[in-house]
Amino acid sequence: MAEYNTAFTPPAATATTELYYAKTETEKPTQVFGVQGIPALTQPADDITYRTLESTEEFGAPGVKPFSAIEVTLLLYKEQYAAMKELSGELYWYVKLPESYGIIVKWKGGFSFTLAGLDLDDMCKCTLKIYKSTKPEEVAALPSGA
Repeated sequence: MAEYNTAFTPPAATATTELYYAKTETEKPTQVFGVQGIPALTQPADDITYRTLESTEEFGAPGVKPFSAIEVTLLLYKEQYAAMKELSGELYWYVKLPESYGIIVKWKGGFSFTLAGLDLDDMCKCTLKIYKSTKPEEVAALPSGA
């Protein structure tokens, strides 16, 4: 039995995953620094279940994908905090996975940006909550800002 498949690209750690935003779809995006984690960008569809009188089994089908905001915790950098507090409206958001994957996910959405809770023996952090007004999609590259 094979222990791994040599035809597959080796798995990559999440290190070097990057988050970006841009005001327009064509401008060069700005990287967000101090990202502590990025939750799932899309959720699976809700279940639609049904039963019948003649069966003791319950059956299911995929329903609608529920809305979910993307809540990202960031280390607090004074300069980045000030710059992001000045932003408003909807932005284009990008998540770039490590180079070995070549996957970039893009969507458009509003956001809120606040200080995070403060804990004993922890770094100062802020919370970036990103909403989605478009469906996240994979794109070939980040815009270059031509």
